[in-house]
Amino acid sequence: MNRAREFSAGVMAVRMSMTAVEGLHTQQTFFFPGVLTMDPMTVTFWRDDAAIRAFAYGPASHRRQMERDRAEGLSDRTSFTRCRAVRSGGTWCGVDPPG
Repeated sequence: MNRAREFSAGVMAVRMSMTAVEGLHTQQTFFFPGVLTMDPMTVTFWRDDAAIRAFAYGPASHRRQMERDRAEGLSDRTSFTRCRAVRSGGTWCGVDPPG
């Protein structure tokens, strides 16, 4: 149970570090009652592939937590889905998402 708490704390640290990440439009975590109550799915929506790579593999909180997870075996499986807009119509909070 301790490794699950440690993993969860790492996820929260990464999510808190995302408040001003360049190119991130939104982050959401989904819980599905009766299906994924203890194993939520995180989805992020990005401006472009470069912003995704910079966050996921750059020298910041996410990379450190992923290295720790691999080294210490804090999780059995993860689901962190990253998406980018290919095209859009309209705006998201006043901005064209792929722009």
